[in-house]
Amino acid sequence: MSNALAWIRKSKGDDDAIGLQQQRQQVATLAAELADDVTTLDLGIQTGFSSLTRDGDGLLDDHADVDAELSNLRAGEYEYLVAYDDTRICRDGFFEVIRHACEAGDTTIAYVADVETDALAHDIKRRVERDTKEDEIEKSRQAIQERQERGFDHGRPKFGMEYDDAGEYQVPGEDFEKVADILRQRADGASYSAIAAATGVSRSTVHKVVNRRQWYEARAGSKLDTEVVES
Repeated sequence: MSNALAWIRKSKGDDDAIGLQQQRQQVATLAAELADDVTTLDLGIQTGFSSLTRDGDGLLDDHADVDAELSNLRAGEYEYLVAYDDTRICRDGFFEVIRHACEAGDTTIAYVADVETDALAHDIKRRVERDTKEDEIEKSRQAIQERQERGFDHGRPKFGMEYDDAGEYQVPGEDFEKVADILRQRADGASYSAIAAATGVSRSTVHKVVNRRQWYEARAGSKLDTEVVES
C-alpha cells in the first residue's frame, strides 16, 4: 500500500478563502490518484516562513505538526509529498530541510501546478527526480484534467461509494449503509466518538462523512433518505 502526505498552506486571506478551498481539493485529488492512503497536513493560513528568515511566533518550523511530519518523511512513511506548488510548502530556505527529509525517506515531491526547476528562487532541484514516477505524476495530472473537463468524478471513491460500471461517477457501494447511519446519528446529536464506537468506523472517517453530507446527498440523495428512514 502506498502513502502520500498532502501539504496544504496559503500565505494570506482567511481559512474559507476560495483559493484555499481549491488548493485543498486539487492537492487531495492528485494525492489520491498517486497513493492508496493519504494523510493531510493542513496548515491553513500560514506565512510559509521559518526561523531561518523571520523572528516571532507561528513560524513554519515551530509548528508541531510540521515537525512530526518531517520525522515521518525521514522515516520513509510516505511515497509522495503532494502540494499545489513549491511555494505552498515553504517560502524560504527551510524548503531544503523538507527536501532533504524527502530524500532521506525516498519520497517523491509531486505538484499540482507545473514547477520549472530552473526558474526557482533557490539554486536547488526542488523535485526528487525519478523518471518512472515523474511519468506517473504527469499521467495522473492529465487523467484528472480530462475527467474534470468531462464532468466525471475522479480520485479514489469516498467512503461507502464505488464507481459505476462505466467508471465515471461514484454511486453507493457496499458500505453505504454506514454512511447513512453516521449521518443519521450525527443529525440526532451523537458525538463523533460515539458514532465511531457504534459503527466501527474511525473517528476521522466519521468526521469526513459528516463534512461531505451535501456531496453524498448530491450523488445518492434518494438512497440516503431511504437508508436514514429505515435505519
